[in-house]
Amino acid sequence: MNLIISVIQSIYIIYMFNFFETSRYFTHPFDVFTNNIPLLDHSKKENHLCLLGNIIGYLLPIWLLGRHTISSPEKYNKLILNTILIVSLVSNMNAFIYFLPLYIIDFV
Repeated sequence: MNLIISVIQSIYIIYMFNFFETSRYFTHPFDVFTNNIPLLDHSKKENHLCLLGNIIGYLLPIWLLGRHTISSPEKYNKLILNTILIVSLVSNMNAFIYFLPLYIIDFV
């Protein structure tokens, strides 16, 4: 993976997971459960992402840039990105939709 692409992906994730505001909310069947947990409650935020999503929005760019310093990051990269994809799919459709372009670019 090219470092320039990783920088663009990092800027995108920081913006979409922390600063992007939308009135569009994609409902999820598990919202009944996640809205009762303060760390996972995303119903009252402008970007419809919970605190955990905001934290991931800052930690993931560290990985995206740091993976260029590891000799063989493919295994770790696949594990981290697949985990984020599955967790976002299970917990929040907005996070899944925001993360999907990055995932497609990384694995296509």
